Amino acid sequence: MKTKQILMAGALALSMVLSGGMLTGCSNSSTKDTKTTEVAKKKDVKTLGQKTKDSKSLKFTNSTGKKITVFETKSSSEENFSDNLLENGDAVKNKEERTLYYTTKENDKLDVKIGLQDDDKTFVFKDVDTDDTKKVDVSLKEDKVNLDVTKKDGSTTTLTPSEDSAKTEDEKKEEQEVKQEEKKEEKKEETAKADSSNKSNTSESKKGNTASTTNTSSNKNNTSSSSKPSNSSSNNSSSSKPSNNSGSNSNNSKPAEHTHNWVAQYKTVNVPEKGHNEQVLVQAAYDEQVPITEMKAHDICSSCGADLTGTDISSHVYQHMINGDDKGGHYTEWRETVVGYKTVHHDAVYETRYVVDSPATTKQELTGYKCSSCGKTKAN
Repeated sequence: MKTKQILMAGALALSMVLSGGMLTGCSNSSTKDTKTTEVAKKKDVKTLGQKTKDSKSLKFTNSTGKKITVFETKSSSEENFSDNLLENGDAVKNKEERTLYYTTKENDKLDVKIGLQDDDKTFVFKDVDTDDTKKVDVSLKEDKVNLDVTKKDGSTTTLTPSEDSAKTEDEKKEEQEVKQEEKKEEKKEETAKADSSNKSNTSESKKGNTASTTNTSSNKNNTSSSSKPSNSSSNNSSSSKPSNNSGSNSNNSKPAEHTHNWVAQYKTVNVPEKGHNEQVLVQAAYDEQVPITEMKAHDICSSCGADLTGTDISSHVYQHMINGDDKGGHYTEWRETVVGYKTVHHDAVYETRYVVDSPATTKQELTGYKCSSCGKTKAN
């Protein structure tokens, strides 16, 4: 008997230990699931830039209708922008809101560069004052990105990009190449002028040396003539010969090299019309008062057809009898009667219409350059 009691007690203790372990396991599992959910939520919150003790933050929303694939910042006094804050494969989707972390130098403002997907243009916004900014909405108007800034006091303002920022990278490279080519031509021209000046100075120096040699020879002849009169005729004969050294180097300077005067060449390109469909209001929403009716009994005079409902019927019928009317009496007739009104709401009515954003037009596209002097051409 005692053995059975000991076995039952041991089984009960083992059951309690196992139950406690299962409960502890469930509790740990629940805790892990909660932590995983919290971590997942934190990962869902996307930011741009690194958050540091000196960084500032700014919330912005993409309302361009396209994905933002380029987002760079810098302090206004710095020359170069930072690397793209969006890593490869990352993009700010349309209607997505993110928090931007950035740093600026003391007394500096923020410069921002933004680029859209499938667009080789980037848009630069200089000296953006973010001290009292609540949020920024990135929008697209007339093929240009704009920043719609909402201040902390509720006022709004729209910032437009700098004039040269909307140019494509190819256009910027072309302009840079043209400037470099012009600098090279200017250097060549300056070098040619310097060479020509040096040659001219050398020629003048040689002329001076020739004249000095001639004068020295003349002085020697004069000395010889005064000391030896018998050779005067020979000296005179020698001095009468023309000198060929005076103009030997007068035409040694080379003509200046030709300098190209590059003139941009353009062709006319047709730009098609652009537009969009939008909902246009046809009928505004309104409320209508609709009558509520019921069928009710009415007392009608048999002689004149008057509605006697709610009146002294006996007096009316008696009057007809005095007057000698043949019919007399009255009858009951059921009629539809308005007993109240109910309000019926009608929603606004819209229809889809096509709206032209920009009409068809033409633009001038750069095709290359041509020298106005010699006619030589080069690609852009």
